[in-house]
Amino acid sequence: MSVRIPTPDAVRLFSARQLPEHVMQAAADADRAEEWLQIPCSLSRPAQLATRERVLADWHRADKTLAATPLRPEQATEVLS
Repeated sequence: MSVRIPTPDAVRLFSARQLPEHVMQAAADADRAEEWLQIPCSLSRPAQLATRERVLADWHRADKTLAATPLRPEQATEVLS
C-alpha cells in the first residue's frame, strides 16, 4: 500500500492555474474514485459491486485523460539527450 504525501495548498493552486479545466476535473475525479475504492466491498451485495464497477470506470476514464496530458507541453515532443 502506497502512502500519499499531502501536497501544500500553494502548490496545488499554482498547478491548477497551469492546467486546462478538463484535466483538473479528471484529477479531482481520480482522487474521489481512489478514496471510494479504498472502502471494503461485500462480494455478496450486487448493488455494491455495481457501484464499485462504475467508480472503477470513472477512475479509468480520469486516468486516461491524465495520462494523455503532458506535464510540460513545450517539451512534449522533444527528445531530451
